[in-house]
Amino acid sequence: MPVFNPGFAAGNANQLLFKGSALNFQLTTDQPLTKVYGGSAYTVTGIFARQRSGGASVACAGGIYDAASKGGNAWVAVAQSWVSLASGVIVPAVIALTATLGTTNLILSLTTGSTAACTADVYVFGVDMS
Repeated sequence: MPVFNPGFAAGNANQLLFKGSALNFQLTTDQPLTKVYGGSAYTVTGIFARQRSGGASVACAGGIYDAASKGGNAWVAVAQSWVSLASGVIVPAVIALTATLGTTNLILSLTTGSTAACTADVYVFGVDMS
């Protein structure tokens, strides 16, 4: 489970850092997330996906990285399953890095896309460490 109160100073509250809207979970190409906070450095405390349409199939897995083509740091491991994306279900991702300072935008890049049509929003929460 992600830690939402890791003891940071009050000015560095947990907040939405990045968001990906209607990402296509059939694609295995890079899908950049949009930076929504005003800082230049962060640490991640939670990552969640919410289904928007369709539903993922039994072979939907992949990670979130801080460089293109599954490069850089893997914030979410390659084996992360998104298969339970369905109506009314929130899928928490396992954060692969702890106590890591990030400075670049994040990218969803699936290793195995869903065989069934599925779109979802991805939310990355954390602390602005600028």
